[in-house]
Amino acid sequence: MINKKNRAISRTIVAIIVVIIVIAVVGGVSGYYLTRHPSTTTTSISTPTSSVSVTTTTSSTSSITSSQVVDFINPWGAEDPVGLKWIQGNFSIYYPGFSVQYTSLPGASGVEERYVVINDIEAGKLQGAFWAHGGPEVLSYVELLPNPHDLYNMTPLLQQEGAFQKGSLATMLAISYNGTIFGSPTNVHRAEELYFNPQILRKYNLPIPTNLSLLIYDTQQLEAHGITPWAVSGAEGGYEQLHLWFAIFLSVAAQYYGPAGAAKLSNELMYGVLNLDNTTVQKIINQTDNIFVQFVSPGAVIPSWQSQSIWSALALVIKGQAVFEAGGNWLAEYAAIWYNTTTYPATEPYLNWTNITLMALPFPGTQGVYVIDVDSVAIPTVNNPQEQAAINFVKFWSSYEGQKIWTYYKGVTFWDNATDYYATPMQWYDYQALFNTPIQNFTWAFADGTLFDDVFYFLISQELNLQEQGSSYIPTFNAALLKAENMTFHEWQIAAKDGFGFVGRPGQPFGNYLPPWVNPQTYTYNSSYTPSFLLSPPKYMLPYLKMLTSPKSSSNHGIAVLTNEINFIAFTVIYLLLLADKKYYIFLKDFVSQIKVSLFLKLFIFKNDY
Repeated sequence: MINKKNRAISRTIVAIIVVIIVIAVVGGVSGYYLTRHPSTTTTSISTPTSSVSVTTTTSSTSSITSSQVVDFINPWGAEDPVGLKWIQGNFSIYYPGFSVQYTSLPGASGVEERYVVINDIEAGKLQGAFWAHGGPEVLSYVELLPNPHDLYNMTPLLQQEGAFQKGSLATMLAISYNGTIFGSPTNVHRAEELYFNPQILRKYNLPIPTNLSLLIYDTQQLEAHGITPWAVSGAEGGYEQLHLWFAIFLSVAAQYYGPAGAAKLSNELMYGVLNLDNTTVQKIINQTDNIFVQFVSPGAVIPSWQSQSIWSALALVIKGQAVFEAGGNWLAEYAAIWYNTTTYPATEPYLNWTNITLMALPFPGTQGVYVIDVDSVAIPTVNNPQEQAAINFVKFWSSYEGQKIWTYYKGVTFWDNATDYYATPMQWYDYQALFNTPIQNFTWAFADGTLFDDVFYFLISQELNLQEQGSSYIPTFNAALLKAENMTFHEWQIAAKDGFGFVGRPGQPFGNYLPPWVNPQTYTYNSSYTPSFLLSPPKYMLPYLKMLTSPKSSSNHGIAVLTNEINFIAFTVIYLLLLADKKYYIFLKDFVSQIKVSLFLKLFIFKNDY
């Protein structure tokens, strides 16, 4: 169980990681903005359909009270400034007397914004409204608040608007927790897509990679021609790496289990119950790790990737200086807003068009799986004088007109009666897939909403290490994955005790999957369930620990070792990862007893800790 002390430790770790990320993000984004300027005019804008003019970034508040102004914390200032202006201007038109002002923080996936929200919750000063993924991430804030219901319950509001009757069922289920919705949807993204420059593939007579084998082939051939295959940025602290790793995981899983089986495996990962002792699962993870390392190796990835942002990496693909970038249809949004470039789906009739510089398709091998990512607005209900204004704000944004204005560039709407008003054909392609994909083929985007905040920051840092250190880091990364599953499982137990133990509604679980702690007849919490990796030594890790202790491993990787030839860095990381779980003590003691570790180290590890 995660107690308050461990939560505090998690937050401290999160704080340290965020500081590092912020430095990287600010550096990357600053470098980008010093050399790029938005091509879109922002001083006078119109909605896509109603020609509403807005000329300022903040509405005048001189004639209205402070309770009629919504402070909205979000990560979109650098992503979609045009859309924010449209929403701002039209909100005051649809709700006269009310206005919104923004606090926009840098960093894709809200890598900085999340920490600010956590800080404000802990300081008891969170007001107005804030952005959050509608996935399990939002439960991070529910757990931090004094009372689980200190976030506004959006379910009655969305029911009143008809969202469950006229909206995408998968979307509504994806943001529900045992029937309760904490974030009102602003848009739906499809994640785990592959964006690529078709002109470079055509130039070297390479196929569009519709499966993982073709993607590996293209990567190798491009490298042989001296072309950089992959644009994977590091300024977001491992966020893009986590997307790529997860996309490969889904693709490999689909080879074994098909689209629905891959989605089920992903949903097990989301709940922290993926059976890591299963032989096939281990094969999938090992293949994923090795393909990932191949794609991000020094010869395959863009130079100076550590300082590149998600935006600058995309620019390299459009220019033909790199060919592939993994992500979601937010890349189509960035390309349209910042580079005046339209993204087309890799389907007819576009396949024969020779003037296209950016195409996209579901990540090779994941066709048939819909990886959903829902952005949403949440409202605190304690000491929030702006609560009513914030409710009006989300009512406007989630309405059909609000959606039509905002999703012109960003993602797609969740309403089922939309026409093709989107800025890019890729959005229309994804919108149609949202309503045509079987419900059991849906899963959440691992890097965008699936993970609780502490797990998210932990894993993206591990992904960054995996790219930096390559195959030598795979054993440590796999141990980190085990730790992440452990953390995730315990976070879900807290949510389950509060009554939010699964994604979806009673009778309609998201992805047709219920976690094993939910009684499928009553949809109530079964506290007796414990995953196998908490009951027995994790066999999954044994081969890695053996490899780490081998002289060959240590010498080949050139990592500092102790005199007994232990890979000290990797061993220490694994030890620290497992230290918090006393159930692993026997296993650790047995492992240490089998190696010729120094007496000092033995005393250090086992003194009075247990």
